Amino acid sequence: MKISGSGQIQNKSVKKTKAKSGAGGKAFAAELSPESGSTGTAATVGGAAPLAPLNSLLSIQEVPDSTQGPSKGLQRADDMLDLLEEVRRGLLLGAIPAARLKVLAGLTRAQRENAEDPKLVEILEEIELRAEVELAKLGF
Repeated sequence: MKISGSGQIQNKSVKKTKAKSGAGGKAFAAELSPESGSTGTAATVGGAAPLAPLNSLLSIQEVPDSTQGPSKGLQRADDMLDLLEEVRRGLLLGAIPAARLKVLAGLTRAQRENAEDPKLVEILEEIELRAEVELAKLGF
């Protein structure tokens, strides 16, 4: 093959050969003929599916859930447990901070109004009652 300039490509070394037809060629041709008895049909190709399901999946992934960072309920529960721990220490030492008791009573009151579980409501009522009793003992 000779390439000369920007003109045409001249092919001088290509030899034409005759293809041999052997047993493999006849078998292949027999498979293509309709008399071969094959009943296979070609499957049709459908169009592309709409992207609406993909868009909805992507938008769901963007919404924050309770697994991303601490939830508000968990934070309130931690705060209440910290206050209860302070009250317990105060009971053991004989000096309970009145300000903490007021905060504890207010938190339990607010939580009790929002709670749906009857056991949780019962526990919150007991905590609020205990805080109010201790406040009454201190004269508040």
